[in-house]
Amino acid sequence: MLFSPHIPHWVQPYLRFFPTIALIAGFIIDALTINRPDALFENVVILGYLFLSAAAILALQAHSPTEQNENRRLLLLTALQFSFGSLASALLILYAHSGTFAGNAIFIGILTSLLVGNELLRSKYARMHLRVIIWFTLALTYSTLIVPVLLNSIGTFVFIVSVLVALSVLITLLSSITRDPFSHERRNIRLSVLLIAVFFSMLYFTHLIPPVPLALKHIGIYHSIERDGNSYLATYETPRWYEFWRSTNEVFHYTPNTPVFCFSAVFAPRNLKTEIRHRWEMYDPETEKWNTMARIPFPISGGRTEGFRGYTQTTQIREGLWRCSVETSRGSLIGRSTFRAELGSAVYVEKEL
Repeated sequence: MLFSPHIPHWVQPYLRFFPTIALIAGFIIDALTINRPDALFENVVILGYLFLSAAAILALQAHSPTEQNENRRLLLLTALQFSFGSLASALLILYAHSGTFAGNAIFIGILTSLLVGNELLRSKYARMHLRVIIWFTLALTYSTLIVPVLLNSIGTFVFIVSVLVALSVLITLLSSITRDPFSHERRNIRLSVLLIAVFFSMLYFTHLIPPVPLALKHIGIYHSIERDGNSYLATYETPRWYEFWRSTNEVFHYTPNTPVFCFSAVFAPRNLKTEIRHRWEMYDPETEKWNTMARIPFPISGGRTEGFRGYTQTTQIREGLWRCSVETSRGSLIGRSTFRAELGSAVYVEKEL
């Protein structure tokens, strides 16, 4: 590999590691800076990554394989690595905040695979097909996150708009790539993109995509909840001395007709209003299924960093394993808390929520 004589000789042996270093640097920067999907800084950064990666793709496609300018190619690959890695990690961070990890393991696994595969498959970036497919996947993932923020709404229609936006942007990118021998692969790329769009739609309708941009900030099971100005006062059973981190009930002791409260705080972007619901379920060990005991909806409004707070209660409690799930109106899981109900009494402690 040829390098510029202006590069110090002691640096040249390590130049091949620059794309890997760029990938790690992108992830670290995102972990320290990415926080909420409606913030201007986060979106400027992500859009910058998308434009940088698109520019690198176009430049690499225009780079003739017969050229000997390896320094330029290395710079472009480093830029592509940094932007792809940063995009994948930024989206992984934002999506991991929404829904439960177990419930969305498939989707989180896709983004994680892109982050890891971006490094392992680096030698295959010479294939324009792979570059475009990765770029579209990341662009589609971002589109399903930002379009609900821009439209101040969530739901099936908004998701469809998100897919169409990503497809439109990709078509614009493809129209800029006309050189042979890429042009004959256009049909294969279009087919791959269509399959990705269909796959994402399947994930959405089977509730395997986290319900972005909603994110659970807190959920807990309590014996009582009272409003106190701008705060809520909740009581829960005093944790054992070694459970200093616990601030909710894992075991709920009750007497007949005792109400149990489920409190949640759900983040939504400013100006977004939607309906969520608490689903109360009890586990049936005979059928090994969760039976819905109550489904209680209530509206939320966005803008509060700590999340919109709300609670529901039920008096149907009886001994057994229970859970309270926070869901969107179409049933996508935002988060849940599981607890065991047992007859008996306990000592309580108060907490401000």
